[in-house]
Amino acid sequence: MPYPYSLDDEIKQIKLTPLQTDRSIWKYILYNVLTLGIYSLFFFIPFSYDIDKAAPKADRTRTMSFAFAWILSLFTFNLVVTIWHYQIAVRLEEALDELDIECDFGVRDFWLWQIAGSFFVIGPFVYTFKLCKAMNLICADYNKKNGI
Repeated sequence: MPYPYSLDDEIKQIKLTPLQTDRSIWKYILYNVLTLGIYSLFFFIPFSYDIDKAAPKADRTRTMSFAFAWILSLFTFNLVVTIWHYQIAVRLEEALDELDIECDFGVRDFWLWQIAGSFFVIGPFVYTFKLCKAMNLICADYNKKNGI
């Protein structure tokens, strides 16, 4: 018995949801202060999903979830979250190169601002600003390419 509609009709009905393009360091700082640091969970959790959706790896492996990294970091003195940030910096640098997006962000920003800059307090904020900018550009490119 044939189906009343084709698979093409079903695929056309799937709605692509736009990826977030309004990540901001100022919103991150404000909400983090108001929620005593809990907002960082909700801020970083979409990063790994959005980068996997906007620029999937050739081998189809997924980026580690921030929620999983955060839970593990409770037992490793924040080491796993630091590794997660390094992996995100690598993924974003690869995605920016692959998508041919002009943005000054990469692994060196992780080492310079997130690690070395933490001795001067301002470094992680600069890193987060650059991270947000790179992620916003990648998500905007995805939205534009998919007509969202």
